[in-house]
Amino acid sequence: MERVISLTTFEEERAENKWRAFWLSRSPEERISEVERLRHEYLVALLGAPHIGFPPRLRRSLLLVEREIR
Repeated sequence: MERVISLTTFEEERAENKWRAFWLSRSPEERISEVERLRHEYLVALLGAPHIGFPPRLRRSLLLVEREIR
């Protein structure tokens, strides 16, 4: 297998940006699914083993702060 390396400038990359066009052509469900897959892959690498339990979704929290209006 031959290794291929291409050099571009940031301007060329922004003009082409094939990955952006690719992901914008996908449905929101497909994009979210890929983010979840990447998150799972990262957590497996971080924790070192796929069998270690972790929540299926990121934990969300909300803090309400009451402020006096002046």
